[in-house]
Amino acid sequence: MKLYIKKISSILLLTLFVVFNSCEDEQSLVMTTPDAEFVLQEPAINSVYLNFALSQNPALTATWIDDVTTSSSYIVEMSLTESFTNVVQIGTTPAKQFTISVADLNEAIRDAGATNFKDISIYLRIKAGSDVSNSVIYFVTTYPTDPPVITSPAANASFVLSIGSTSSVVLTTNWTDGVLNSDLGLTINYAVEAAIAGTNFASPVTIGSVTNLATLATTHGDLNAVALGLGMTPGVAGNVNLRIKATNSNQSGAVLTRISAPVTVSITPYSVSFPNLYFVGDATTPGWNPNNNNTPVFRDQNVPNRYVYTGYFGAGAFKLLEVLGQWQPQWGTNSTGTLAVNPGGGSDPGTFNVSTAGYYTYTFTTVGQGGSYTVAPFDATSSTTYTTMGIIGAAIGGWSDANEINFTQDPNNPHLWNAQGVTFTNGQEFLIRANDGWSNVWRYNGSTQLYGTSYLAGGGDNFPFTAPTGSYNVWFNDLDGSYNIIPQ
Repeated sequence: MKLYIKKISSILLLTLFVVFNSCEDEQSLVMTTPDAEFVLQEPAINSVYLNFALSQNPALTATWIDDVTTSSSYIVEMSLTESFTNVVQIGTTPAKQFTISVADLNEAIRDAGATNFKDISIYLRIKAGSDVSNSVIYFVTTYPTDPPVITSPAANASFVLSIGSTSSVVLTTNWTDGVLNSDLGLTINYAVEAAIAGTNFASPVTIGSVTNLATLATTHGDLNAVALGLGMTPGVAGNVNLRIKATNSNQSGAVLTRISAPVTVSITPYSVSFPNLYFVGDATTPGWNPNNNNTPVFRDQNVPNRYVYTGYFGAGAFKLLEVLGQWQPQWGTNSTGTLAVNPGGGSDPGTFNVSTAGYYTYTFTTVGQGGSYTVAPFDATSSTTYTTMGIIGAAIGGWSDANEINFTQDPNNPHLWNAQGVTFTNGQEFLIRANDGWSNVWRYNGSTQLYGTSYLAGGGDNFPFTAPTGSYNVWFNDLDGSYNIIPQ
């Protein structure tokens, strides 16, 4: 019992000692709170790649702590220097967080005067009235937005083209582009395009293209083909707009396009004839036989180097020939939208491919040994299918039913018709009609050539035949009224 009493007494004495000792050191145990701060938080990742294909996606999000101000409006500032020598305001927000899109950040950096494109150091800070946060750094890779700038030809320059200088350079187009030799290391394709002045490039024609160069030389012959492809009249000066279209792609295949401001020049083309082009290939009726009554591509009566065909194509491929029975000159394509030709002795181009059988409209515009083409599906479901189609008139023998020459209907396309070896007489007229009657008659639409587009009407002009008397092959397409009369 005495032992227990001694132990309790010892505990009481120890407790009293601690209590009294704590009282003596009370001032050394003062509780403190953190200093108020206005701090822009460091990003977890400060490397930012701006993808032009995702221009509206968030590029970065900045957050901050504000225990100093009572602000409900923050200004987000950016600078290319840590000292904020030049400040760019990139946004405002009532929250303690700010997000900027890819496009907006890219524009802000380019507008701030960045001359490089990769790993650009940008500094962000926040302002609330007179209070300013710390700054944080991001390393950003931007994309180009400024278009190329044409340096030649000069505005209002005049070019009179000559058939005697077909292969000589007449136009050299030069431009500058800050991206061309930049640290991005891009592969940039530049296309020089032309359009009739005032049309806002609604139907441009490509003069030519180069890769990672800033100049393109064009010959009299090629520029003349472009001018005629635009529908210009030989021997008559006309104003043409020129522009540069720069394109490059990123790793995901998205394409960035930048277009220069146009320059207006005057061009006077000369008269020239273009050959007929004929289909060959298993997507067309003649198959891969180059001399099998091959269907010609119909012609634009106003643009001699524009070929337009609307009709049925089977699943397969085709090319275009200039001379029946010969494989060259041979037209095809080696890339989408581009024409290529082997005039003879060179390498043949690739095929035009038709993945799904059906009706399509193909438009081909030849420019020298190249050019362009487009293809679009055509809905023929509501088009009338005629039983017969024929040509009648004094130009082929007379206006009676007995004089009518019936066309042969294509076995794969009920809207395509042809007649071989038709004798035409100069100075006479003719019409094209369906079902051996006068209810559906196609009439003259002003072409000065042996090809063009007629119109279906109950009344109107007859076709005049102004070519030499002789034997001709006639092709007609009732889907769009196109016709082609080809000397045998």
